[in-house]
Amino acid sequence: MRMEKRLTIGIITARVAEPEQRQLLNGILRRARLHDVDTVIFSNMYNFEKYFAKTEVENRIYNLVLSERIDGLILTAESFYNKTLQDYIYERMVRKQVPTIVTAASLPGMCCINTDVAEDFEELAHHLAEVHGFTDIDVLTGHEHLETSHERVEGFRRGLEACGQTLPEDHVIYGNFWMNTGEALAMDYIEGRRRMPQAVVCANDYMAYGIIDVLLAHGVAVPDTVSVFGYEYIGKRYYHSPILTTFQRNRSAMGEKAVETLLAQITGKPGEDISTKGFLIPGDSCPCHLDKKILSEELLAIRQEQNYNRMNQDANFEQQLTVCRSIEDYIRVLQEFVYLIRNCKGLYLCLYEDWCSSGGCLLQDEDDGKAPMLCYRIMSPEPYGTQPHLYQRGQLYPDPLPGSPQHNILYFTPIFFAGRELGYFILEYDEPDGYDLVYHSWLKIAANGLEALRMKNDIHMLLECRNLSEYHDTSTGLYTETGFFDELAAAQHAGGSVAMLLLRAPLFSDNTSIDKRHVSVRVEMQIAECLKKLSTGEHMFSAKLGDRLFALAGVGSFTEEDCALLADKLCVLVLHAPQSGEQCSPDTIQCLHAAAPAGDTDVRAMAKQLYAQMEDDLQDLSRARSQLGYAEYAAMRNAMFRSPEQEWNAQDTCRSFHLSYGHFRATYKELFGISFHQDLIRSRIQYAKYLLLTTSQSLQAIAYQCGYEDYKYFLRQFRQLTQITPNAYRSG
Repeated sequence: MRMEKRLTIGIITARVAEPEQRQLLNGILRRARLHDVDTVIFSNMYNFEKYFAKTEVENRIYNLVLSERIDGLILTAESFYNKTLQDYIYERMVRKQVPTIVTAASLPGMCCINTDVAEDFEELAHHLAEVHGFTDIDVLTGHEHLETSHERVEGFRRGLEACGQTLPEDHVIYGNFWMNTGEALAMDYIEGRRRMPQAVVCANDYMAYGIIDVLLAHGVAVPDTVSVFGYEYIGKRYYHSPILTTFQRNRSAMGEKAVETLLAQITGKPGEDISTKGFLIPGDSCPCHLDKKILSEELLAIRQEQNYNRMNQDANFEQQLTVCRSIEDYIRVLQEFVYLIRNCKGLYLCLYEDWCSSGGCLLQDEDDGKAPMLCYRIMSPEPYGTQPHLYQRGQLYPDPLPGSPQHNILYFTPIFFAGRELGYFILEYDEPDGYDLVYHSWLKIAANGLEALRMKNDIHMLLECRNLSEYHDTSTGLYTETGFFDELAAAQHAGGSVAMLLLRAPLFSDNTSIDKRHVSVRVEMQIAECLKKLSTGEHMFSAKLGDRLFALAGVGSFTEEDCALLADKLCVLVLHAPQSGEQCSPDTIQCLHAAAPAGDTDVRAMAKQLYAQMEDDLQDLSRARSQLGYAEYAAMRNAMFRSPEQEWNAQDTCRSFHLSYGHFRATYKELFGISFHQDLIRSRIQYAKYLLLTTSQSLQAIAYQCGYEDYKYFLRQFRQLTQITPNAYRSG
């Protein structure tokens, strides 16, 4: 482990793979390495100009700058397109309260480092006027509203004036810093809308590429007819002919100067003064001779990129990740294909500890530095084991990284999917370098593979919980058959008696339709809540034994009367609870009960006996339901049980059936085994029982809600039907 705290510089950037940022970062990393300072680079991957919800989560990578490990910050401001993201990062930089440097931009209250573009263009003007003797020159600059566009023109004008020349206003053309502007200007020359000058100076390489591409396509010789110059030196010159002469904006020196300035602020010691003056990169688009050494370096870089692109295309990385069944499988595949990342010396996968859960890190505070993380070694400079390291997000990484006692250069890139932050990768380099666009593709494949693994985990857990859980039913939280009988058998040692209830509801309901299945699940959950309400005490257990089949049992001093009261309460709760009450009616609920001595009772046999009785009763109920007119009478009866407080009159009701009063009464009793009048009383008393069990209302209030204006009459009917008082029912 490290024996002393080393200085660590945090670099906030984007578009790391772009040439401009690579030049800047190489300067930063080279100078930091010279001072033996560690660097950690934070970059998003997409960097969209506008907000996009599914990728916005990637920008949480910038919350890592709040880590106490970081002693100073460098912001490459020009790499960010989105104003909201700029403000987001700026707020965290201010909160961090460490020395901070901003490159290539100006932010209030921040020390800013930039190159002098005007000085660069002044130097370029000297070259054109003194080396080549050009006197007729056009300047294609950027947007007219941008200050940097005017700085480049003014610098060039000063350089010409120093050589005794002028730059007329009509020789200045405003563009947009992109190739289409150069293409349009080339067509103006070709079609005669502008005269063909001796030379065109472009404010960046992209516009220069646009000019030489169109001139080549139309047979205009460069530089014989017109010379073309670029600025910035973004690379990729070999894609255009002739090879562009350009002026190097010294971003590398800007990066070095940023480090020197930052270290001076951190340590209080003066840093080295570094010139950020640019220099010419000769090519064939002007009379200068091409510098073959520089071109050779460019060609080497493109060959490497093409080679890695080809390896990525030929590899079956994506397919291998798709078939992973565990995080161990996933890690092994990453280890197998890490060779696809150019020049990387170490790779580490850092995941939220709960990355694979359904809620997972979506519930994390995005600024929470205490979130537990797991770090998996994919590749490291030294051999190491396979076990993950646990650490807190605010630490950035476990120190030391597994298999890497010394790590000077670390890149942090987010790994996420569809708005879900999963963690990040750490790439380690032992030389000033960074990843390229090939890594972008590698990272997308890795993220897709991790999400596929997470989804497999969700599906597997669902199947495990629903089909393979040995003791608990996931949808209801009740015991399964195995768990129920195991717990009940263990409780029998306490002595006393066993009370058991079997409930089957709702009967005769079709839940095979996908559209209706969610209703069935909700009803089962409601019935489960009713069972849990009655499962009080240490030795009371409730279970889901099968589809629509539930059990409640206990061990203690139970009598047959106790069992009957429990069964009655359970039916009352199920019949009137909001979800189950809509699907259940008095003739769709079966609830049977029994009591037996605890010591020598086979509880499984006891349950089987109750279930056999249920089957017999179900046959009788099925025959009753098959009688003519049953559905109409049952619908009316169900309405009465749901609203017993209303005025229900047999004579008024029989008129709706177009039957005589006597026929209605006889048919009703034949179908349901009880007279209409007694059933109305039963419906009102049942609703009163429900209110007694689920509310703390007074008896007077309950009586009124159940359709009784005479409170004493309610008490008398309740006692006649139940053999106990309402208060005894509530507390029993």
